[in-house]
Amino acid sequence: MAQVLNCFCPALGRSLRMQRKESGLTAFELAVTLAIIAIMASVTMPPYLKWWRKARLSGAVSNLAADLEMAKTQAIRENETVVVEFKTGNYKLFFDTGDGGGGSPNWNQESGEGLILKRYLPPGVRIDTDSLSFPTVGDKTRFNSRGIPFDIVTPETIPIKQADHDRQVTINRLGNIDVE
Repeated sequence: MAQVLNCFCPALGRSLRMQRKESGLTAFELAVTLAIIAIMASVTMPPYLKWWRKARLSGAVSNLAADLEMAKTQAIRENETVVVEFKTGNYKLFFDTGDGGGGSPNWNQESGEGLILKRYLPPGVRIDTDSLSFPTVGDKTRFNSRGIPFDIVTPETIPIKQADHDRQVTINRLGNIDVE
């Protein structure tokens, strides 16, 4: 094609040959493009990471509140005692029927008692188990067959913490659950 154009218009033919030889990306253009991408990333990443951390904490708090409601519902529906046991990085819900020998609920999960749920918290989010102060057993609470928490007289708080943020889930003596 360059030969045909060269016959009719020699300047245009030379121009096409020059473009073919010089096509591609120069090192300078690549460096400028990478610099622009780096500047955009440095501006957008910190707010995004902050939002992501807050979303993980908010999700963990919402899950805990919903799971406590589920524990109440399961206790009422199955006419059994449901225990919620808190650890630093997780919590679990299980039926406490007392099948371990005594016949009455004993706060521990034994072989015949079904696990309802075990939920792990997202990385960086934890339950402050040192601050838990449930009256009978410090890191556990339980709901009876009417959905009422056992032995809670004043509202009890479950603090959920992340590096620079913390939230609380509160349970009152009637089993109402509130997120703060």
